[in-house]
Amino acid sequence: MSPRRWDTAATGLLWWAIGGLAVAWLSAAAAPSYALFRWIPNGYNEGWNAYWAEVAWHGGQLYPAVDSPVSNNYPPLSFYIVGALGSLIGDNIFAGRLLALISLLAVAVNVYAWLRINRARRPDAVFGAALFLAGFAMYAPAYMTMNDPQLLAHAVMMTSAVVLWRFGFSPRALFAAAVLMVVAGLVKHLLIALPLAVTGWIGIYRTELLVRWLITSMSLLAAAVAALYLTQGVIFFHDMASSRLYSRELLKAGIRHVRETFGFLVLLSGALGVAFVSRARGRAIREPAIREPAAFVALYFVLAAAIGALAAGGKGVDRNAFFDLLIAASLAVALAVDHLRRLRARPMIGAVIAGVSCAVFVVMGGQQWPTRLQMLRQTHEREAAAIQVIDDIRRLGGGTAACEELSLCYWAGSAFKVDFFNFGQKLATSALPPTDCAATFTAKSISLVQVNSPPGEPRVSFRLPPSCNAAITRAYSLDVKNPQGRLMLPARESTNKTRRHPG
Repeated sequence: MSPRRWDTAATGLLWWAIGGLAVAWLSAAAAPSYALFRWIPNGYNEGWNAYWAEVAWHGGQLYPAVDSPVSNNYPPLSFYIVGALGSLIGDNIFAGRLLALISLLAVAVNVYAWLRINRARRPDAVFGAALFLAGFAMYAPAYMTMNDPQLLAHAVMMTSAVVLWRFGFSPRALFAAAVLMVVAGLVKHLLIALPLAVTGWIGIYRTELLVRWLITSMSLLAAAVAALYLTQGVIFFHDMASSRLYSRELLKAGIRHVRETFGFLVLLSGALGVAFVSRARGRAIREPAIREPAAFVALYFVLAAAIGALAAGGKGVDRNAFFDLLIAASLAVALAVDHLRRLRARPMIGAVIAGVSCAVFVVMGGQQWPTRLQMLRQTHEREAAAIQVIDDIRRLGGGTAACEELSLCYWAGSAFKVDFFNFGQKLATSALPPTDCAATFTAKSISLVQVNSPPGEPRVSFRLPPSCNAAITRAYSLDVKNPQGRLMLPARESTNKTRRHPG
C-alpha cells in the first residue's frame, strides 16, 4: 500500500475513534444533563457553594471566624460569579451546574486549540478534545454538572496556555496569561501544575523572557493577595489553611480511581516519547519538530501527577485532584498520535493508539450504561423524593435546620447553620474542643438535623467524629426517615414516631 493510502486509512480510523469517544461521552452526560435543573442533590459541595454564593451576592461576610461551625476554605471569585448567574436563573445550584458543563466544554475547546496552535492536524486536535471529554466522563461523571468551581478554574487556566502559544509569548500575551492564571487561582486554589510547567518551559526554551514572566506573574499575584487582604481581611488566610486529616488510604483510593478509568492513558502518554525519538532520527522529514510542545506537555504531566498525589491524601479531596493529570495525558496522547501519523513508515501506529483509546472508553461506557440508564429513568422519582424531604425540612425546621446534604437545606430556605465536613475536620484534628459540638447542636439554635445515614446506622453523620454523633443523639431523636437519610428533632419535641416516604 502506498504512503498516501496508509495515511488515508489512518485518518479514517482516527475519525471512527473520534466518533466512538463522542458516543462514550454523550452516553455518560445524558443523565446528569437531564437532571441539570432538577432538585436532586449531587454531592456535598453543591449546597456548600450555593450558600457562599448567596452570601457573596448579598454582600455578607465570606470568611467567618475560625471557631465558627461554618467554614469557607475556597477563594472568593467563583461565589460572586455563581451568585450573579444564580440571581438571573433564580437558583445558585442550577447556575453552578450550568457553569460547570460550559466550563468542561471550554476545557475541551482549549485542548483542541492548543494542539492546533502547535501544528497538530485537525483530526488529531479533535481527537485530543474528544479523548479528554470521554476520559472525564468515565473518571468523574458527577463533576460534569456539579455546582463546584473546579472546572471553571481549569477552563480559565487552560485559556492562559492557549493565549501564550497563540500570540507567541509576546509581552501582551505574557501579561494576559498571567492575569488569567491569577483569576483561575482566585476561582479555585492549588491549580498550580500548569503555571509551574509554563514557568519551567519558559526557563528552558524562552530564557530571554523568564525575568519578564516572573516579574509580571509575581507582581499580579502579589496584587491579588493584597486585594484579598484588603477586601476579606486576615481571616481569609486563616480560613484557607483550615485543618483537615490526611490519610494514605485516601491517596491509594485516588490512585486506584485513576488506574481503573484513565490509567491506560497515563501509560499511552509514553508514546509521546517514542514519537519524539522517532522524529529526532527522521531528520529527512520536513515536518516541525515536536521538541518544544512535547517538553511542555511532559513538564505539565509530571507536575500534575506529583501535585495530584500530594492533594489526594487530604480528607474531602475528591477525584478533582487528578483533573490536571487527565488534561495532560489527553494532550500527550493526542500529540503522540499526530506526530506518529506524520512518519511515513508509521502512519497507522498513531491511528491504532487512537482506536485502542476509543475501544477502552466505549467498553467502559457500555459497562456503565445500565446504571446510567436506570438513573435517567428514575430522574422524576428521585426529584419527587428530594422535594418531599425539602418540604419536611421547610415545615419542621422553621428556617434553622442543619443539613448534612446541604443542598436540601438550601432549597428549603434554611439558614447555613453547620458545615458538617469542615466542622467535623476541626473537631477531628482538635482545632476545636469536643464540647463545641454539644454547644452547636442545641434546640435553641438548630431546630432540625438532617443526616444521610440510614435508620439503624450507629453513626449519625459520616462527616462528624463519634463524640459529636453521640452529642447529637443525646439532644435529638429520630422523627422522619426517608430516602435521603433521616430527620431528627430535639428530643423533647420529637414524637418518636417514624414516617416512611415512598421512593
